[in-house]
Amino acid sequence: MTQRILIELLLFAIPFAVFLVYRAASRDLKIKDRWPLTRLVIIGAVIAILGLIIPPLLEPRESETCNSAVRYDAEGRVVPPHKIPCADATLPGSQDEPPPPSPTPVAPRDTGN
Repeated sequence: MTQRILIELLLFAIPFAVFLVYRAASRDLKIKDRWPLTRLVIIGAVIAILGLIIPPLLEPRESETCNSAVRYDAEGRVVPPHKIPCADATLPGSQDEPPPPSPTPVAPRDTGN
């Protein structure tokens, strides 16, 4: 998480660094104009937002694999999710899986006798 925040801050700072290098490299040091702060902030924000949006879009996707749901085995242990072929995946509530066991009551109910 810290790495992602640092990357976004660096992406936001790119326009400021480029402008600072431009100002330092200009031969005419008599330039007295103000920094175009609004433009630099907008450009930095656009670069930072693109840095958030573009990397997930460029990641390869595995379209042939699905994740199985977390479930309990017969002994009551948790079976963590794992990747399976999508052809073998069953949808929740489908007819292929057995019905869930009826829940046991937490406390006995008063029958009114």
